[in-house]
Amino acid sequence: MNRVTNPYVTASNPLAVLVEYVVYDYEGITYVPHYRNSSIFVGPGYPKQNKHRYSDKELQMLGAKPRVALLWQRENTSRNNVSDLNP
Repeated sequence: MNRVTNPYVTASNPLAVLVEYVVYDYEGITYVPHYRNSSIFVGPGYPKQNKHRYSDKELQMLGAKPRVALLWQRENTSRNNVSDLNP
């Protein structure tokens, strides 16, 4: 993962760090890593309108295409439990 330096970030104007992550595009929808568990991918509306969660293997089997995108930093751990009760 590469961090991107933003020249507008200062002590008085802090911005979130952007990091390169693999995302998946499938049928016009982009699936991004969950912010607490980056091994789970979610789509728009998660978790209120869309409760679906996918692994990278599931998305690849569906024919999703990987690409790199700049996102806010996620936790890179699978120990954070993400479930219907803890989205």
